[in-house]
Amino acid sequence: MNLFDTRPPALVLTAMLLTACGGGSDKDIKTAGGDAGNNGDNTAGAGDQSGLQSKRLPAANETVYLNLKTGALVGENDEWHIAANRLRFTLNGGASGSGMVGGVLAVAQDDFYDADGEPRVSVFTNATVNSEEEHLREVFSAPESWQQDAFASAFGASSTWSEYDRATGVISEKADVGYLVRSAEGDSYARMRVVDFHFPTRAGSGIESFRFEFEVQAAGASQFSNTPVVFEAPADYDGMDVCFDFDSAMVVDCAASDAWDLLVGFSGRDWYLRSNSGESGAGRGGASAPMTWSELDQNAADPGVPRLYESDATGGVFSENTWYAYNLSEQHRIWPNFRTFLVKSDVGVADSATWALQITGYYDDNGNSGQPSVRWVPVELEQPQE
Repeated sequence: MNLFDTRPPALVLTAMLLTACGGGSDKDIKTAGGDAGNNGDNTAGAGDQSGLQSKRLPAANETVYLNLKTGALVGENDEWHIAANRLRFTLNGGASGSGMVGGVLAVAQDDFYDADGEPRVSVFTNATVNSEEEHLREVFSAPESWQQDAFASAFGASSTWSEYDRATGVISEKADVGYLVRSAEGDSYARMRVVDFHFPTRAGSGIESFRFEFEVQAAGASQFSNTPVVFEAPADYDGMDVCFDFDSAMVVDCAASDAWDLLVGFSGRDWYLRSNSGESGAGRGGASAPMTWSELDQNAADPGVPRLYESDATGGVFSENTWYAYNLSEQHRIWPNFRTFLVKSDVGVADSATWALQITGYYDDNGNSGQPSVRWVPVELEQPQE
């Protein structure tokens, strides 16, 4: 039995992905994984005698909240366990809600990916809701710990763009990582490259130096400039938070200015990048999924897909372990990988209700996107031997 996913995450080209997420032009994918669940109403999910329930979630334009005990869609202030907004799933706990819900990846579906973390097309396209149901029926052991949601940057976890050298204690940039970035104003864009990052953790003085380069498409312009704007640590930098406005090519005060587009920071035991959006700011900023520099160069201008840019938000086991692949064999659709997650209703209560859950589709019967389907079954976890 699999419990934790050790596979390195694949880099998803979100620019292509979100072109297909806009509405009724998306196709039904029943032949590529099917679509479980009843209509997204406020009634209990369809179930069977084993306790298996399924539900389609009308999450195209808003966040919807699901109670796994009753199978009903509920309000944000009611008892809920899992929430969905298009492709994003969160749990009612930690940074995402007032509850105590936690989760863990139970079946990683490693056979859906090759050694480099790339999707195996034939495995995805041949998988069905019936063929993958067996994973919900496994006997699961209790995990050592449960994960609750935390802050999730639009740029991903720090390990997405930086790496730690245990021998030296230095955190540096990962080679060849970049992003498309939207400004706080929402009307200008940039190709951003992570060029240099130097954080000697044993020195005790925070981040020492960094260099980010932006090729900017100004408001009203039709393409990115080929002359980079450079963001480096200012002379008075104290190793903590510092902000940059790529339109003016200036370092700005993070607290006093609403115009910042990128925040570089260090706090506690974490170093991070943040966009002026969502949980981090009142702006309309955001960032794409990470890309290589050559992939960035393929975008001569902003692709014109608003949903390409993720906002800073909260996330956890679902955001760290993607449940889908996109654009297999040049077909602009979502395919589920049928990973199985365990969801516990209260991580502080040993015998609280626990479910095995899969996300099984993304479209309704008419091919409309943003209609993810989930199915789940109550489970009794095997406890470790004393």
